[in-house]
Amino acid sequence: MNDIPIGGLFGALFILILLSACFSGSETALMTLNRYRLRHLADKGHPGASLAQRLLKKPDRLIGLILLGNNFVNILASSLATVLAIKLGGEGAIAIAAGLLTLVILIFAEVAPKTLAALHPEKLAFPAAWVYTPLLKLMYPMVWLVNLIANAVLRLLRVYPDSDSVDALS
Repeated sequence: MNDIPIGGLFGALFILILLSACFSGSETALMTLNRYRLRHLADKGHPGASLAQRLLKKPDRLIGLILLGNNFVNILASSLATVLAIKLGGEGAIAIAAGLLTLVILIFAEVAPKTLAALHPEKLAFPAAWVYTPLLKLMYPMVWLVNLIANAVLRLLRVYPDSDSVDALS
C-alpha cells in the first residue's frame, strides 16, 4: 500500500462506496418490487423481470449474495480509509477517518440509494438482476456456506427458515 499514490487510494475508496451504494440500492429495489407487476412483465417476456423473478424465488440466496458483496466492499473501504488516515495524519487520524467514512457510507451508500430504490424499484432491480444472476452462479459456494451457518444459528433460536410458514403469493 505504500507504493500506491494517495489519489489512487481515494479513487479506489470512491469506487468501493459506489459499489456499496449499488448493493444497497439494488437490495431495496429487488425486495420492494410489486410481485404482481413483476409476474405480468415476466409473462410478457421482459428479460430483466424474468431474471428478477427467478432471483426472488430464492430470496435467501439473493440476500446472502448482496450482503456478502456489500460487507466485503464496506470492510475494504474501511481498510483503505485507515491506510489513508495513517498516510495523511498518522494514527491519530484513524478515528476521524472512521467517523467520516461512517457518515459517507450512511448517506451516499445506504440512505440515498435505498430511498431512490424504494421510489423507482424497477429501474434499479432489472439491471441489477442481470449482474446478480451470473454473480450468484460464481459466488454460490460462498453464499451457500453463509446461508448454511446463518440458518443453523436461526435454528438454535428456534426459528426455522425452511418451513412453509411464509405466506405465498397466489
